[in-house]
Amino acid sequence: MKHLSVVMVVIVVLSAVLTACGGSGGAASDPTGVVKEAMQAVVDKKFDKLAEMTCAAKKADVENIFSPAGAFAGTGIDAQKVLDAMTISIQDAEYTKVSETADKAEVQMKAKMNFKVDKEKFKGVMVDILKSQGQEVPVDQVDAILAMAVSQMEETQNVDNKIDVVKENGKWVICPSD
Repeated sequence: MKHLSVVMVVIVVLSAVLTACGGSGGAASDPTGVVKEAMQAVVDKKFDKLAEMTCAAKKADVENIFSPAGAFAGTGIDAQKVLDAMTISIQDAEYTKVSETADKAEVQMKAKMNFKVDKEKFKGVMVDILKSQGQEVPVDQVDAILAMAVSQMEETQNVDNKIDVVKENGKWVICPSD
């Protein structure tokens, strides 16, 4: 059962990646527009778009942090299968420009982020993870672990972030502070 913790790590990492993504943004002619674009990229599971919406100074960091394939690198987990098993939605989104100068802005973003999991698809991912670790787990145990993981993952995440935005090459882009 020691290796079952990897399954929980997958859930935690993906949740963290997606929630953190909620604080990212995209390229637009308006500071709030870039944040809206980023959130839509998250809902659409187009995480590669997030780097395009990020300032040059932070682009490589965003590519590394928000790449599901990178987050699961070396684990034997097919990131696409994980994403295919999920639906992401954002509700009650509010985007408020807190401040703006000629080349810097701050946008407050509040929303509720929800993850729904297709249990049958995700069950396949869990079985693959366990098999890659040399474990054969009875179906009833996989079902119990899956039920616990899905219940935790499907809890609504409240997102309330102030997002730093800068103007580069005439477009607003997210530039997370350290």
